[in-house]
Amino acid sequence: MTETDVVVVGAGLAGLTAAAELQARGRKQLVLEADDRIGGRTAGHRVAGQLLDLGGAYTGDLHTEVRALAARLDIPMQPTEAPGSALFDLRGRVTRADSGIAAYSALAVGNLLELLEELSADVDPEAPGAHPNAAELDRLTVADWAGQQLTHPDARLFADLLVGEMLATDATELSMLHLLFYLRSGGGAHFLTAFSGGAQQDRFVGGAHALCDRLAPSLAEPPRLRTLVTQIRTDLRGHLVVQGPGFAVECAHAVIAVPPGPAARIAIGPAGTGPGASRPSRSRSRGGAVKLHIVYDRPFWADAGLSGWVTADRGPVRYVTDDSAGRDGLGVLVAFLTGSCAAAYAAQPPARRRADVLGSLSRWFGAAAERTLAYVETDWRSQPFVEGCYAAVPQRGWWAEAGTTAFAGRPAGERIRWAGTEQSPAFYGHLEGAVRSGLDAARSLLDTDQGQG
Repeated sequence: MTETDVVVVGAGLAGLTAAAELQARGRKQLVLEADDRIGGRTAGHRVAGQLLDLGGAYTGDLHTEVRALAARLDIPMQPTEAPGSALFDLRGRVTRADSGIAAYSALAVGNLLELLEELSADVDPEAPGAHPNAAELDRLTVADWAGQQLTHPDARLFADLLVGEMLATDATELSMLHLLFYLRSGGGAHFLTAFSGGAQQDRFVGGAHALCDRLAPSLAEPPRLRTLVTQIRTDLRGHLVVQGPGFAVECAHAVIAVPPGPAARIAIGPAGTGPGASRPSRSRSRGGAVKLHIVYDRPFWADAGLSGWVTADRGPVRYVTDDSAGRDGLGVLVAFLTGSCAAAYAAQPPARRRADVLGSLSRWFGAAAERTLAYVETDWRSQPFVEGCYAAVPQRGWWAEAGTTAFAGRPAGERIRWAGTEQSPAFYGHLEGAVRSGLDAARSLLDTDQGQG
């Protein structure tokens, strides 16, 4: 049986961050990964010499820990700026933002964002379930809330669009409390929805997966791939045993750094009981995202003064951004399909899926949109060791049930820690949250050891 100080389950950004921090503090660690690759919800794909971000990609100035990590790993930033006019395809009409014709009521949408900011200010990101109206807010869907509280149709429309864009689910499925928590956790609606000056301001040169690609080789013991952890138990000597098909590792501590769905399938024995291991699972709900990269020999939409950014109120594609900056002249559009749109898209045959998406792009950018160099499809919903992206979305009532213990796995005193972006009260669902959770898990284990020393 292998022995180590700490077993880290999961070789995504959170797990590798935790492992690197433990090693830097003198702890022997071993990372076990069920998949055949590292990276978790980051992944890269090369097209015409360019590495595309198939998963998590963006960062902003408030994301201090992931940006500090990138600086230490010598990974520079690429601004995502795309000059030109955005398009809005709303209620059957395509409108240019610079046309002088209002695509929507800016006043109504501005009032919506201000109202959400005001309501989210009352949510404690460390304990959303402690909100005095937690039970009611967690029962109420965003769609129901919008129907009751928003009088302008454009405000209701954008409430729906914001949920799909930010959380990869539908307003009819998401609890109002989770939306408010997400806004409070992530720096507010304005920051979360913005490119320049917001959460999508930059991407990592070489892709966000480069963070994991450079962390892994720094570990004394390389991550073990294709190693599925199914159980964490206590042996007769009181040590933790992390095991799965054909292997067992004895350790003093463990960090579980996989998404809630896969984590819920790990059987945890007596050593894992307590606030850290027994809290309710988010595995029954997940964000559903399909991310598409449509690649061209050049960004032809710029000829018409367009930025490549589109917001639409119907599927299959409702959100498009330009990812051409820093691509040596290559034109790259990134399309996001979320929630029910992602499910409907995935249910179609591949040829139908591609035809529908290119049909939408042709509607917005003209016939040249049909002449692609590459069409790269990533369905995060179908990844067995991820089960959805951008992050898990709790079922309605989860936060209220968890009360003040939602993040109770973080304090020192337990032999098992939890990491992953869903375990971070700050920047939940973002790369920043993943890094913070990995650092938090590692440091709390170190504090425990020092307290017991």
